[in-house]
Formats: sequence, structure tokens, C-alpha cells
Amino acid sequence: MQEFQYVIVGGGLAAASAVDGIREVDGSGSILVLTDEAEPPYHRPPLSKEYMQGPDVPRELLHVKPDGWFEDQPGLTLRTGTRVASLDPKRLLLTTDTDEVIQGDRILLATGGRPETLAIQGIDLEGVFTLRSVEDAEAIRADAPDSEVALLIGAGFIGMELAASFRKFVIDPVIVELQDRVWSNMLPGSVAKFMQTYFEERGVAFRFESRVEELRGDGRVESAILETGDEIPCDLVVVGVGLVPNVELASSAGMAVMDGIIVDTYGETSHGHIYAAGDVARYPDPIFGDATRVEHWDHAKAHGRLTGRNMAGEREAYDHLSYFFTNAFDLSISVFGRPAMADRTIVSGELGSSRSVVYCASDDRVCGTILINANDALDDCRDIVQRRLTLDELRDRLARFEEPDAELGELVG
Repeated sequence: MQEFQYVIVGGGLAAASAVDGIREVDGSGSILVLTDEAEPPYHRPPLSKEYMQGPDVPRELLHVKPDGWFEDQPGLTLRTGTRVASLDPKRLLLTTDTDEVIQGDRILLATGGRPETLAIQGIDLEGVFTLRSVEDAEAIRADAPDSEVALLIGAGFIGMELAASFRKFVIDPVIVELQDRVWSNMLPGSVAKFMQTYFEERGVAFRFESRVEELRGDGRVESAILETGDEIPCDLVVVGVGLVPNVELASSAGMAVMDGIIVDTYGETSHGHIYAAGDVARYPDPIFGDATRVEHWDHAKAHGRLTGRNMAGEREAYDHLSYFFTNAFDLSISVFGRPAMADRTIVSGELGSSRSVVYCASDDRVCGTILINANDALDDCRDIVQRRLTLDELRDRLARFEEPDAELGELVG
């Protein structure tokens, strides 16, 4: 049996950030990182954007740490291509699929998630993909130059980012979305409508309140059939309808799970000395007071680091307000909080390719902000949402910062 002070299961940003957190507190404790992927921990956001658009971009540019970093760190062991099959929470034992047994004084589950799939006919045709791993991205990237029409199922991050990337290949993207707008769980109706129009002007088509019932083709996908009976010709399909958190290891060990592994404000699970971080963790939201799960880069980095510090003996509560970000065409979009719950907005600037900030409020308090080409306002917007300012407080603040073009308006939808 192999023994380590810290064992991290997962190969994403949360896992790498946990190593940083541990080392900030414990400079010499033995650390083992286990990932079932062939690569060391890497960044996923570029997979649908820069990495997708650049056929010659090497994998190494995705890596969280420089080449050789894991090998050069004293007391740190990285094992790729290793799947953990079971966890004994009482004895803090992990068993791999090759029957190796590993004991950890502290264990972190940073197992992330996997793409949700569709149980429809034709889903296994050639030319039909999901996107989560670097191998997925490379398969889509290799297929794209020979495609003319790409069907993207879902108007979330994957669908919208790939639509913008595919225009680089002169592919005509068609997005089919079950809801009535893009980014329905993130944007209020008025901003979502702006985004839809912006994408349409650049060659992206949408079919809202629609469901794909079947994919057809002779070996390779040739068309999609909607529940209305409409047929959309396509020669490439990417399903981006959500992420399923990888909770099986925790669930089979009897740990508390609910659309994610339940953790406290310190990242600890229902079983002592076992932690969870990143996409897979459902944690107490310090701003909105409920339990939530966040699937994005900034949260994975912050939550992984803090949880690593707590594994090494600290007792720090997670109070970080993470943000979502994306780049599409010439828009850089950053989102704090929960703008989709808003009933009113204050817009500073004009929605478009220039700089603008949308302040979203619910029940007279700021619940979120949307920054468009306004990365200079990240710190300010984070503070505004964290403090849940009232609209009067926000107006006073905007006046002090000389933003006379900010206008209070009603949201539509």
C-alpha cells in the first residue's frame, strides 16, 4: 500500500490549484495527484476558442503548469492515465482500476464532470461530438475544415463559443436551444436578445424552443430532425446541453451528494478529511445564501486553492465571488453573480462592440453584473455584487465615478 499525506483525484485546474494551496501552508508534505487523462492538468476554456481555431496550437500551451513542473517539485507525484475505482472513507483508502491501494491522510475529489448526452437515434453517427477533453477538441478541429453546416445543440457556453469559432472555418452554425433565449441560465432577456442579434449578424442561425428528436445519415450525420418535424441539413453536430458532475466515487462511498458532492464552506465533505473542489463541489454560496455548484475557470482556481490550504491545516471560509467569462467574435464578456434573476437593469454605455457594463438588480438589490469589453471594471463589479448594493447605493456610486450615461430601465423577459 502506498501512503501519502495528500491525495488529489482529478486532473483539472482545481486539482493543480489545490497543490498550490497545500504548498502555501505545507512546504514538504507528500502529495499524489491521480488523473485518468493522459495529460497533466490543463485549462479547458481555450478548447472551444483559441485551441479550436488554431490547428497548429500544441497541447503544452493548455497545461496549467510549465512542462516538467510536476516532476521537479519535491514530494509531489503526478500519475496520469490512472482511474480511481473505489474509495473507503473510513480508512481513507483509494483503489485504482488496476487494484493498487493508496492511503491518504487527506483526500481531495476534484473529479469534475462529463458532458450530458442525448438519448436519440443517430447520436452515434460519425460527425457527432461532445466537447470536454483535449481529445474531443482535436477531433472536432480535425473534422471542421471539411464541414459546411454545423448543428450545435444548446445555446450555452459550448454552443455559443463554438459557433463563433466555426465562423473562422467559414462554417454555417445553427444553434438549436430548448429555452427561448441564449445563455438562459445566465443572462436576463434584454441582454440575451442583444447577444442573439449580435451573433445573427455574424452568420449564426438560431432555433429556439426546439428539440432535436433524431439525427440522420448513412454512416455520417447528414441532418437533424426537430420535434416539429423540420429537418436541418448538417454535416457536423456538437451536443452541449450541460455537464454531469462525476459524483460516483463519492456516492458509492456513502458520502452526501446532490447534483454534486456536498461540501461545507471549508471544502470538506460529509466525511472527515475528505474534500471536494471545483466543478463537482456543491458549496454554500456566501453571497446568495443557498447551496450552489459552479462550472467555470475562476471558481475552480479559487476553490481548489482554498480547499488545498484547508487540507493542509488552515480553516478558511470560502467567500470568493467567482465570475464567468467568454470571448466570442470581438466581444469579451464577464459575468458576476446571477443576472438572470434580475427584474431591472442599469446600463452604463451602449450594448455593442464598445465598452459597456450592465448592472442587474432583483428586489431593489444588485444581483449581478455583465461586463462587455470592460475588463478594467472587474474588481469594481465584483465588489458591487459581493456587497449586494441597493439601487440607490448603486446610483450614488455611479454618480461618484462620473457615469452619467447610466440609465435605469425595465427588463423585458
